[in-house]
Amino acid sequence: MDLATAQKVLQEFLIRQEGSTLRAWIHKLDPDHEHRITEMYFLRYLRENQFPFDANQLYHTLDSDGSGEVTFEEIDPAGDELWERFRAWACEQYPQGAEDCLQRMSRQNELKVDDIKIDLFHFEADLVEKHWTTGQEESLFKALSASQERLVIGDMRWLNLELRRLKKKLKAKEQANLETRALAKKQSKDPRENLADFKRFLRQKHGGSLIRAWRMSLTEGDAMLLHKGAFFKACVNIKWRTDVKGLWEQLDRDNSGTIGIEELDFRAAEELALFRQFVINKFQNATQTFAALDLDGNKNVSEGEFMQALKEFGYENRDRIIFQALDKHGKKKINLEDMTFLDHWKPMEYLLASANQEAANAFKNKLRTRFGSYLRGWKLLLDVDGSNTCNWEEFRQACKRLGFKQDVAGCWRALDSTMSGTISLSNIDPASSSILQDFRTWAKREFGSVKSMFSVFDEDNSKSLSLKEFKRSCRIYGFCGHLKSLFNILESTGSGGLTMDEVVFLDRWANQTVEIMDDCNSKNDTMTHLPSIPDGPEPGGEIANLGGAKCVAQSLEEAGIWKEGDLHPAFKSWANRRRRRPVKKQDGSLPALASQVDLGAECLARRPILLLAYVPEEGKFRTRVSGAKARASKGGNERRSEVPGAEEVPAA
Repeated sequence: MDLATAQKVLQEFLIRQEGSTLRAWIHKLDPDHEHRITEMYFLRYLRENQFPFDANQLYHTLDSDGSGEVTFEEIDPAGDELWERFRAWACEQYPQGAEDCLQRMSRQNELKVDDIKIDLFHFEADLVEKHWTTGQEESLFKALSASQERLVIGDMRWLNLELRRLKKKLKAKEQANLETRALAKKQSKDPRENLADFKRFLRQKHGGSLIRAWRMSLTEGDAMLLHKGAFFKACVNIKWRTDVKGLWEQLDRDNSGTIGIEELDFRAAEELALFRQFVINKFQNATQTFAALDLDGNKNVSEGEFMQALKEFGYENRDRIIFQALDKHGKKKINLEDMTFLDHWKPMEYLLASANQEAANAFKNKLRTRFGSYLRGWKLLLDVDGSNTCNWEEFRQACKRLGFKQDVAGCWRALDSTMSGTISLSNIDPASSSILQDFRTWAKREFGSVKSMFSVFDEDNSKSLSLKEFKRSCRIYGFCGHLKSLFNILESTGSGGLTMDEVVFLDRWANQTVEIMDDCNSKNDTMTHLPSIPDGPEPGGEIANLGGAKCVAQSLEEAGIWKEGDLHPAFKSWANRRRRRPVKKQDGSLPALASQVDLGAECLARRPILLLAYVPEEGKFRTRVSGAKARASKGGNERRSEVPGAEEVPAA
């Protein structure tokens, strides 16, 4: 007997016995509203009601995951969806409980709750009035009412239980949110988002090239390794002050105390490493390479000349990112000094390796053989900090401990197919990763964190969840999916119980979106055609010192007149003349106007644009037009209000 046949047979039997599958579930199979029925209780009901087929076979067909219990979804998926929607709707409409529900349906507040009896007419009228849109009101009424004629307080006790569960969930979610906010105060910005912002800042400052930023702003003497102290000093010099310590921790994931260019921009480092390998093999050193590139012998090589020379050399991977990396000063030409660093640079071995899928498969097989599952191997060997990321150095050390001696670099390139510089569980076990990500997303949405979810699930405070407890709680709080598979993925010790430590690591899983978007932007960076922004005072430096004055743009935003993301035509024109494109947020919107402006030179406070004019603290200011009218009315004797930049506002 297959599952569809088993469901059809049982549904027809329950409809004959009770009138509907939902009524049978509420009053006979799950009277305690546990959202499940055990094997013993299920078989007893069928035998007492003289079920004409093999009850044991039917049960084991329905219990396809072998959990030892059956849910309403496994009996009647459509009925389960209706019941779940109605429970959620009732909790929202009647937050005071069953008593309040009956009184509002009856519209007779003076009656005692025990005396209230709701008929089908009033039940349907109340549902329609409160915008119940799913329909099947009569089916719901007959399923809820024990007598099928009147709805009484005893028929609605389940609502109180649902509300208690809801309040418990909301309390746990509130506590999780408090903990998240407390952590956010200590950590001013998400480290991954901060790293993405840092890379965007460097690209803007150096014409779109992170290699150029590395050579010009972060290191001295074209060093290809950067120590922690030198990095902190460089951040001071370029006036980057946002969580520098956290930024370093994101870059130096292996805690070696140094970082390489590949940890800042993997793709550019790879292109440069392949180029170095080609020219060193062909010309032995940078001096001879430059001589071959300098076709006209003028000691400078333009981009066109560079590309033409590579074509003649037979170099196939001709990418302008190589020229940008060599063009240290952004002058659109390179000389010998720009290339000498290639002689002493020793690229990481994986930059020169090709993807080896056979080695990757062998590594994964060895990992599963050693630890019993991919997830257990991932947690204990590759991702010991629970961040769901593993960099090259961590991977290389893991291969040593695992005894994997095949093509390690080729294996890494096969796993890191997007060239992001890190791998996650999805690169090792995509199926398990997808299940865990869905579960994590649901837990954070419903409970605020996986830790809070576990505390709600663990009703007996045993610090452990059995498969039955886990499955029951997931059903109660609305998580759908193959729960036994999820349980087996999380339960990695083989003890049969799920502990807090086996699930809380999901809270530490970092959001991959920021890095993925940043990597995509680096591949198609529209700012690579922009000139470098010259070094100048720190953004906001001069205007920030103008006392308590407030920017007009900020005033308009705070008043709600100028919505965030909208650009004034004058600002657009001015920004275009500056050849500066405001960086969009992750969701595609633009940041606040005041943060879009690169102040640059000190004279910018006097720029001819109204948006940058500042309002004196005492209050009012007048535009050029209003000032002219006032002077005309008083014979021109009144002095104009001195607003920086106001006298230079161009015509709209």
